[in-house]
Amino acid sequence: MTSATQLTTQTRNDVRTIVGAGATLGLVTVVGVVVFALLSRALTGTPELIIQSVLIVLGGAVFAYYPSMMVRPRDVDSIAWAALVGLLGALVYTVIDTAVLRPLDLYHWTWDEIGGGSGFWYIPVWWMGSATLAWLGAWVFSIVGRSGPVNIVATAGTTVVLAVIIFAVLGLTVAPFHSAVMALAVSLALIFHIPLAGTLHKL
Repeated sequence: MTSATQLTTQTRNDVRTIVGAGATLGLVTVVGVVVFALLSRALTGTPELIIQSVLIVLGGAVFAYYPSMMVRPRDVDSIAWAALVGLLGALVYTVIDTAVLRPLDLYHWTWDEIGGGSGFWYIPVWWMGSATLAWLGAWVFSIVGRSGPVNIVATAGTTVVLAVIIFAVLGLTVAPFHSAVMALAVSLALIFHIPLAGTLHKL
């Protein structure tokens, strides 16, 4: 019997699934950014950094694995469909961010100031990064799925644990204790999770 956290590897790549998942991911991102911004206003110092880092590692796991949870990739093509969900999520967020969050002046726009008042020099990088996170998560999902139904909570949890370990190593060696370092740790954790999943699959 398959539990609620175990997903079969039957791929779903219909338009409704892809577009709906992308829109949902974008809305979840909006909620995460709003919470992040409000907490940043209310907190300072170490508590702020801890809360921000927790939000980033959890948000990274959602962005990496929610597309896979919806698409259930098994091969190269379906991994690409999951990456598209990540891209659509970033696009939906960008539209809401531009139309709603910016006029509310929820947070400062340092990157716009660096770019001479324009965000179009870094927004495409955000889109590419979002697609890459979903792509890496889909790659892990497809490897784990070779052995049967995927426990999405356990799979994402493994990435979170790896990210925390990498964050600790970086913080104790070459990097400061900062939420941006956690974002780097999440990306590295996904990269390391791929060969780890492949190795465990062979055992």
